[in-house]
Amino acid sequence: MVNIERFEAIKKAHPFFSITELVYLFLREEIIHLHLTPKKKLNESRIASELGISRTPVRKALDKLLAELLVEKSGKLYAVSSMQKEESLLLCEARIAIEGHAVFLATSNINEQQLKRLAELTAEYEQVDLDDGSWRYADCDHEFHHLLIEATKNPHIARMYETIELRLRHYRHCLLDQIGKEQLQPILVKSARNHRSILNAIKLGFADQAKRLVEKDIRGMYEVFFEWK
Repeated sequence: MVNIERFEAIKKAHPFFSITELVYLFLREEIIHLHLTPKKKLNESRIASELGISRTPVRKALDKLLAELLVEKSGKLYAVSSMQKEESLLLCEARIAIEGHAVFLATSNINEQQLKRLAELTAEYEQVDLDDGSWRYADCDHEFHHLLIEATKNPHIARMYETIELRLRHYRHCLLDQIGKEQLQPILVKSARNHRSILNAIKLGFADQAKRLVEKDIRGMYEVFFEWK
């Protein structure tokens, strides 16, 4: 169940993290990248045994993931949260509320380095090929929208976005599993065009247009809804 090599890599990357923080980060990434699939039971004792640690840090890590909606709990039993299509619509509504005004602010506040990175991500997203077996489509989309939030220079907006960010990352990775490559690829092509339009609007300083385009891009989640199994 537990991939020791990935856990050791996280330990090496974060030498000053507590064992609870390491277990949390490890399980979080395992869930988000679907190494632990939705509805997978998470046995506290087994995880602790396989990692060679006590149960307490595992329980604390699972409780934190529970608070972040990546884990569900029934009685004393934990499981990886499933991603339901109805929740995708709730995430869509939350994103429109946060990101719409965020990009309006970002258009005025974005710096040259951020703008350059947006252009790089846009070009990479346009080349996405689901047949390569990677999660790059999800990573590009995530970094693009995260960068827009960052460019607002508003810590309160950033904190609001953080409340849904992990669930959004999980959602993006679940898409391929839930609707398949054939249905997802044309949706990603449309999203790539939207990213290009958003970038151009920001470059030109058209804040209102950038806001409308971001909201249009996010509403693409509704299109995904109708392809959901």
